[in-house]
Amino acid sequence: MKKSIIRTITVALTAGICLFTGCGNELPEEELVNTGQAFEIQKVTDDLQASNFLFPEEKKFVALTQLKDSVKELLGDQYWPEVSLSKEELKEKTGITEDMYVDFLAEKQSLDAHIDTMIIIHAKEASVGDIEKALENYRSEIIRQNQNHPQNLCKAEASRMETIEDYICFVQLGADTTVVADKGQDAVIAYCQEENERALYVLEQEILE
Repeated sequence: MKKSIIRTITVALTAGICLFTGCGNELPEEELVNTGQAFEIQKVTDDLQASNFLFPEEKKFVALTQLKDSVKELLGDQYWPEVSLSKEELKEKTGITEDMYVDFLAEKQSLDAHIDTMIIIHAKEASVGDIEKALENYRSEIIRQNQNHPQNLCKAEASRMETIEDYICFVQLGADTTVVADKGQDAVIAYCQEENERALYVLEQEILE
């Protein structure tokens, strides 16, 4: 398609030359060069070809601490994760290895009995699907482990994972659910889902901005 456009423009310029030199009277190439007309044709052709080699747009890099701070600012005291996981702990808990990501941020509550968690993985492009699967398995395991702990079970079932560009975000938030506990498990799940949606909205805005 682009070569066709170049030929079309070249033909049009050549036709223009004919208007100045007389239709049906082709000039030898030496004369065209001397008059500068061949140079102009080549210049247009070169410019069009050069436009095919535009540099690809660089992917935006967002600092993970900036993403966390934005979520914390939104949720305030309702953001309970406080302990950062090391890369070894991330691997142990989720199976996500260092060769799968550019960077990561993972925070949980200090006591294992409490499960508020936020994980953000800046994935390598080839590993996006593997990380998504690993976090889905991690979520399923948290649900299994908390079958006998209703409050934690509600938080686990309300947890969300969302891929935004090459950032994979897992949020399992909710903080103090006692405000709706007397309304039943469905109300607790809905409450935690709303908190997770609020966090994901902020993350999406920051990443796509």
